[in-house]
Amino acid sequence: MKENQITNIIDYMIWRGDLSFAADPFNEVDALILSRFSYMDMKDILFNDAVGPTIAQAYEIYHQNEAQRPKFAPQDPQLFQLMARSTRFKDCRLLYHDFRFDEDDVEQFSTITIELPDDRYFLSFRGTDNTVNGWKEDLLMTFDDSIPSQEDAVEYIQRVAGLTSGDLFLGGHSKGGNLAVYAALFCDDDIAKRIKGVFSFDGPGLHADKVKLIDDKIALPYIATYMPQSSIFGKMLSHKELQITVHSNASGALQHDIYTWEVIRKDFVLVTEDTVSSRVFDQAFHDYLAKLSTDDRRKVVNIIFDALEECDAETTDDLTENLAGNLLKVMKHMSELDSDDAKLVKDAINVLGDSIKEGIIEEFSNAIPFFKKEKHSDNE
Repeated sequence: MKENQITNIIDYMIWRGDLSFAADPFNEVDALILSRFSYMDMKDILFNDAVGPTIAQAYEIYHQNEAQRPKFAPQDPQLFQLMARSTRFKDCRLLYHDFRFDEDDVEQFSTITIELPDDRYFLSFRGTDNTVNGWKEDLLMTFDDSIPSQEDAVEYIQRVAGLTSGDLFLGGHSKGGNLAVYAALFCDDDIAKRIKGVFSFDGPGLHADKVKLIDDKIALPYIATYMPQSSIFGKMLSHKELQITVHSNASGALQHDIYTWEVIRKDFVLVTEDTVSSRVFDQAFHDYLAKLSTDDRRKVVNIIFDALEECDAETTDDLTENLAGNLLKVMKHMSELDSDDAKLVKDAINVLGDSIKEGIIEEFSNAIPFFKKEKHSDNE
């Protein structure tokens, strides 16, 4: 493979899957692969068992009706196949699968424990799926100290830790990364002492009230959040852990797709700073949180999802299938809001828009020498 060739986790599996963990120790790219593994649809294959199938055995069942199974990314089946046929992962056993979905409690949670060699366990937390319910739970993070899936994650690590011995690793992509971090920080201290690594891949941070509580947490030094250079999701809320910027070959929000993250051999391709758009969004989102009260944010989210209920859509695919018709239903619902709710939504949009505009001006001011000089003069 040429040194400058763009590669990702699929290429990593093709080129390095024949290396056992004894030959080449567990690394951050392995953590991303195992974090992605919880997205595979295996509700009919995995159960909450102490002795589950190996990855190779699970794939044989998965492959029998692969075409009918939901896929969160088109590359997922290929990744699963490569893992199942690799020396590195095929004999890893799958334990304690947990799946919960509750529309009333706004809860979408799925996780699996992968048993690694030498009495080590990787707890993989799935991120947001394509359900409307799952996306609503994500937005709850902006005003609730904790969400149902975060409490589920703590309960899960407590249970798995009580049924195993040895080192624990946690990881997840998107909301799954947030759940991994939350579980590591708020589990019991005797369990936290067993944690040797926590990997959040473009996962949102924590609510500000929670961040104030984590300085003395045992797991904090073992946590790292990996974000692409134009991260949007990973920039949400607050981070106090180590943050690492990975180069993605996609643009904008598409960089959230981990299959666009570049890998050379067993390392991510890193960059020294994020992009202007990522910094602008980061500032705008935090301004939005600061300028809108918790109650107002809760009301805005409820208004938005009340409107979406008019579409009778359970998934984002349902929404896009009849996009024009669904947009009309949402617009009709929004037009019928009472004056207070209509003003609240309008104010929220204006706050976000003004913050984005101010962020863009700030970035230009910092980048252009003329503006730098003027800005410096104003402060003299």
